[in-house]
Amino acid sequence: METDTGGLTAEQTGQFRDRGYLMVPDVFTDADLRQVIDEVSRTVDRIAREQHAAGKLSRLFEEYDFEHRLAMISREAPEAPAAMWNANLTLPTFFGLMRTPRLLDIAESLCGPELIASSVYRLRPKVPSHRQSPVPWHQDSGYFEPTCDKSLVLTVWVPLVNATRDNGCLWVISEGHKPGIVAPHMRSKTGPYLEISDADLPAGEPVCVPVPRGGALLMTNLLPHASFENNTDMVRWSMDLRYQSAALPTNADITRLPGEMSDPFPGACYPPEKDFLIRSVARPQEIVTSAEEFIRLRRTHVGQPMTARWQ
Repeated sequence: METDTGGLTAEQTGQFRDRGYLMVPDVFTDADLRQVIDEVSRTVDRIAREQHAAGKLSRLFEEYDFEHRLAMISREAPEAPAAMWNANLTLPTFFGLMRTPRLLDIAESLCGPELIASSVYRLRPKVPSHRQSPVPWHQDSGYFEPTCDKSLVLTVWVPLVNATRDNGCLWVISEGHKPGIVAPHMRSKTGPYLEISDADLPAGEPVCVPVPRGGALLMTNLLPHASFENNTDMVRWSMDLRYQSAALPTNADITRLPGEMSDPFPGACYPPEKDFLIRSVARPQEIVTSAEEFIRLRRTHVGQPMTARWQ
């Protein structure tokens, strides 16, 4: 089978561009994921001890494993998961996962060799029966600057456990990226999310996309997707990571090359958070190579205001 220079086959690349998504198994080894799982587990333990000390937990639930402990904690302290999801947690092992060579090969095959780690990365603990666990239909571009709508900001959705229909894997609308941005996205009533109403969804049958541990789901920023209720007793742990070409708007600390966008605003596809250069042939000295620098950039970045896209 013919292989692209960046790690995907030509057939896989074609499927991604036609359908707007692609599930790729065996992107990560157990060792790649174990480092993240162990560090997240230590964070769950810290949160449990803080909640217990504050009188919000009757016990620490130490006998439960990674897949179940936070679910048990959240029964007594439903606010505990919020300390971990969205942008609330930055850990050194996140940086290691983002730099996995196989993953960067895949991202490069779709975004090009001058590769930016786009700022919007998230840890996602989908806790059973939690009010904010279901995520409604949306496009990631709904959260980005309009100037980036016609360019690829690649989402890489990485489950840390087997993601199944029962525990809340993602659903997508195949080829739903082709009409472009759906306007408007509304504020969801169930959580801090944007939402596409059912009436405004692009035509197409929703597709359930289970992803085995070690695999990844690739999506374009225009692909409508959602994640529904977790109907098990375990936490569906996942991360989503994003990559883009350095030619797009970015607030990464890089030297601009001829032909790359250099307009001062918008300074990034998502100005509130910090991008950084993660792979490059033309400016290798500007690649961020340490978790310490990654965390420093994250914590010291002064977010810029966004266009009032949906008011």
